[in-house]
Amino acid sequence: MPERIVVSFRGVAALGQPESTDAVAPRPSRRGAGQAAPRTSRRGAGPHDAGATARGEESYLARALALKKRAEALGGTLCAWSAQTFSFEFTPDDIEEAVLLAALAAEDASVHPDARFAAGIAQGEMTYVGEAGRFSALSWGQPLLVAVMLARIAPPGEVLLDPALPAAAAGELMTLGAHRGVDGARRVRGLRLDAQQPLRRQVAESVARVCTPPLIGRDNELLELVLPSGSLAIVRAEAGAGGTRFLLELLRGLAPSRGLFVAPIGASREPFGALRRALARALARAAPRAPKGRARAPALPDRLMPALERLLAGHGVEPWTAAELLACWLAPSEGRVGLVAVDDAAQVDDASLDAIAIAMGMGGGIRAVVRLGRSEPLPEPLTGIDAASTLALGPLSGPSAQVLVRRLLDGCIDEAGARRWATRAPAFPLALREVICEGLESGALRWIGRSVGPRRRSAGRGRPARTMTAAELAAPPACRPIEGRLRLLAVGPRTVLTALAMLGGDAPDAAVDALCESTGAPRVSAVESALRGGGWAFRPEPGWLRLTSRTLRDVLLDAVPLDERAAWHLAAARVLEEHAGPLGLADAAWHAAQAGDRRAAAALATRAASAASDALLESSAAELLAFADEQETSRELPLDGAADGASSQPPTYRTPIEVVGETAEPPRAQSSAERPGEAALREEGGGSARRRGAAAPERDGARRSTPAPPAPATPAPATPAPATPAPATPTLTDGVRAARPSGASSDFPDPPPLDEEFTLGTSEDPLAKTSESPVLSVNDIAVRLAELAKQALVQGDLRTLERLVGELRRTGEHQDLVDRMTGLISLGRGAKEEALRRFRIAAEADAPPSQRARALLAYGVALAAVGRTEGALLKALSALARAREAQDRHGEQACARFLARLAAATGHEEAARAWMHVARLASAAPPSLTAD
Repeated sequence: MPERIVVSFRGVAALGQPESTDAVAPRPSRRGAGQAAPRTSRRGAGPHDAGATARGEESYLARALALKKRAEALGGTLCAWSAQTFSFEFTPDDIEEAVLLAALAAEDASVHPDARFAAGIAQGEMTYVGEAGRFSALSWGQPLLVAVMLARIAPPGEVLLDPALPAAAAGELMTLGAHRGVDGARRVRGLRLDAQQPLRRQVAESVARVCTPPLIGRDNELLELVLPSGSLAIVRAEAGAGGTRFLLELLRGLAPSRGLFVAPIGASREPFGALRRALARALARAAPRAPKGRARAPALPDRLMPALERLLAGHGVEPWTAAELLACWLAPSEGRVGLVAVDDAAQVDDASLDAIAIAMGMGGGIRAVVRLGRSEPLPEPLTGIDAASTLALGPLSGPSAQVLVRRLLDGCIDEAGARRWATRAPAFPLALREVICEGLESGALRWIGRSVGPRRRSAGRGRPARTMTAAELAAPPACRPIEGRLRLLAVGPRTVLTALAMLGGDAPDAAVDALCESTGAPRVSAVESALRGGGWAFRPEPGWLRLTSRTLRDVLLDAVPLDERAAWHLAAARVLEEHAGPLGLADAAWHAAQAGDRRAAAALATRAASAASDALLESSAAELLAFADEQETSRELPLDGAADGASSQPPTYRTPIEVVGETAEPPRAQSSAERPGEAALREEGGGSARRRGAAAPERDGARRSTPAPPAPATPAPATPAPATPAPATPTLTDGVRAARPSGASSDFPDPPPLDEEFTLGTSEDPLAKTSESPVLSVNDIAVRLAELAKQALVQGDLRTLERLVGELRRTGEHQDLVDRMTGLISLGRGAKEEALRRFRIAAEADAPPSQRARALLAYGVALAAVGRTEGALLKALSALARAREAQDRHGEQACARFLARLAAATGHEEAARAWMHVARLASAAPPSLTAD
C-alpha cells in the first residue's frame, strides 16, 4: 500500500432544476420563516444576490474540471469524486505541488470568495480499489477520510492541513493558526494554511527584501567626533552596536583624500594580513582610470611597486616600506588628508598596526579611527599616538529603534507594529535586524506586497526585552536571534557558513570550496543565492565571500560540536597551507595547533617565521619561532582534551625566556650549507679561547652540556617521573653545531667548550669561581667576565651570555665588547633591526684601528646573518684593512676566516680557498710581518 498525499476539494454545487424533484426543499428558518438569511462571507464580503450564487453553482463543474487538468499537470492523480467533493493524490515528494494546487484554488480571484473551493490535505497509505488509469486511480484510505472531513469544515477559500502531515510537523509549511469544526458526529481540527505564502522557502525570500537603512540614531556621536590631521580617534562599540557601520559612515562623511578600511583577517596570526587584504580590496574597487564618482587608485612611485607586489602576494616587506606604501596611498590631495579606519583593532595583527603608526608619524596628516570594545585597551603599536577624541556607541533610544525597524521593513509596517517589534530585543542595530529576520523566517511576521504584519495575533507580543546587565553584555544581544535563524537554515548552506567562519569569516571562494569538499557540503556557487538572500553573507569583492557580522562568525564557531572541532581545524590548516601565502602559513599553524597536530603546527610556524625573517619582521619572526618551539615542547605531552576552537582569536605568543644550556642539547641533523653569519659568530670570541689553549678537542657528533649542580641530600621518590628534555631555543650558532663533511674539518675546527662551570641562579657567588685569589680587583673581574662571555658566545648560550654581559656592563670595563655582545644577543633573539642599529653605531664610532676592526667585523657578521651578503663583504674587507693597519694578526685571521666562509656560502669556492690561505698565513706569520 503506497503512501500518498491526498488533497480533497469541496465546492458549492446545486440542482439545475430544483422544482423537478420533491426530495430537496428550502431550509426553514429557526423562527418558522421559509428561508434562512443569506450567509455573509468570512472575508468581509457582503451577502450576494441569488443570481451570483446561481452563476457560481453553474460554473462548479467547469471549475472542477479545470482544477483536474491543473492537478494532472502538477503530477496528481484523481482518486475520488462525489457530488460536491473530489480528491487527488500525490507522491510524498510532491508536497509542494500538492500545496500549491490547493492554495491556487483557494485564492482564485476570478471566483467570488463565498463560491471558492475549500480544501483539506492529509498523508498516509492508500489502497487501490479500481483500475488505475493514466490520470485517475480509484483508491481509498485513511488520508482520504481525513482530507474530506477537513474540506467539509473548512470555510470557502481556505485550506486545512492535517496536524500529523509530515511537512506541517517539520515546519516546511506556513500556517495561520488552527480551525475547529464538527463533521457529522466527529470533531475535526485542522491547521489553516497561509495560501498567499504556503511554503517556508517563500517566507525566507522575504528576508531578501530587508533594507539597509542609513545610519540612524548616531547624530550626536558624529558631532562629538574630533579628528584633526595626524590624530587618532577611538570609537568604543560592543559587538552589534553598529561600530563597523559607523566607521564606514565616517569614511564617507569625512570626505578624505582617500580612505582605507582595515579589519582582521583569518585567525589574525599572519603578519601584515589585515593591511594586505585592505590594500588588495581597495585596489579591486579603485582602478587607475576609474569613472567619475569612483575612487581612483593612487599613482605609486616605481620603487614601491615591487614592494606592493610582494605585500599583496603574502611575502611581506619591511615595516618602514609598508608604512611608506600606506603613506603614499593616503597622501593629501586637493586640501584633504587621508583616513584609515581600523575595525576590531584588538584583533588586527601587530605588524599592520605598526605600519599604520609609522605612516602617521611620517607626516602628511593621516588620520585614523580605531574601533575597540568597551573595555579593550588600545593596542600597543598605537599607544604612542595622541587620541584626539574618544566616544562610545551604546544602545539606541526607543524612538530611534522604532525608526530603524520601519526602515528595515521599507516602511511597510505601521507604528504599532514597529513599536511592538522594537521591544523584542535590546536596542542594538544588529540585534534589531536579526530579530526582524528571525520573525520573517519563522513566520511570525508576514510580508505581503506593501504590508507587513504579524501572522498570528500573538506574534511579537509578550514581555518586552529587559535592559541587559553588565554581565550579560559579554554575550552580544544578537546571538539569540541568530541562533534561532540558524536552526531554520538547511544543512548545506549552514555547513558552507561554518567553513567560512572557520576561515575567519572573510575568505576566497576557492578556499571555502576546498574546505567544504572534505565535508561533502555544496560549493559556494550552489548556495550563494540562499546565503546572500538570507542576509548571511555578501560579496566584498569578486571571488570573495564575507559574513555579515563577526557576531555571526562567533555563533557559528560556538555551534560546532566539541568532538568535531579538531577535524574542522585540521582541514582548515591543510586548506590554508595550499591557498595562503608564505606569511599566511601562520594562520595554518594556529589551526593545526587547535587540531592537536603539534608537529604540523611547528613546521608551519617555522616556515612562516622564515618568511617573516626574510621580510625583516623581527618581532613577528620571534613570536612564530616561540610558537613553534612551544608546539615542539608540548608535542610529547598528552592533550588534556579536545582542541578548543571556540575562540576565534588566537592567543599572542611572545619570545619565552629559556634557560639554554641547563640540559643536554638534542642531536641536530647534518646541514650541507650553513648561513655565513651563523658560522662566523665564533670568530668574535673563539680566537681568545684557542689562544689560551684551554679547549680540548671533541669527537665527531659529541654533544656539549653544562655540568649539573650536585644533587640535594633529600630522599628520592620511589617512582621518578620520566624526564622531558627541555626545548632548545634557536641560537645563532645552530648551524655551527651541525656536523660538517670530513674534508672541511681541518679548515673549520669545532669551537671549544666552556673551560669551567658557570651556573647562574644558585646560592653560590658566580664570581667566586673566576679566580683562585680571594680578593679580586674590578679589572680582574672584568677580564674574567669577558673571557666567559666569549666562551658562552662560542657555545651559543644566549641566556648565560646575557647575564655575563650585564655583569660586565656594571663593571664599566670593555665597553666596546659589551656593545658588540649586546648586538649579538639582539640578533640571536630575533631583533634584527635593533642589532644592526647597534653594530652600525659601533662601527661608525671613532676608535683605534684595532677596535674599529673588531666593530666592523661584528657589523659584517650581523649583516651576513640577516642575508645581506654584499654589505657583509664590504664591512669585512674594511675590517681586514683596519686589522692590518693595527698589525693585529688575530684580527686579520678572524676577518680572513669570515671572508672564506662568506665566499663558500655564496658559491665562490676559489675565493674561499684563497681566503683560508690568507688566514693560515696570518696565524703563522710573526707580528712584524703581518703589515705586509
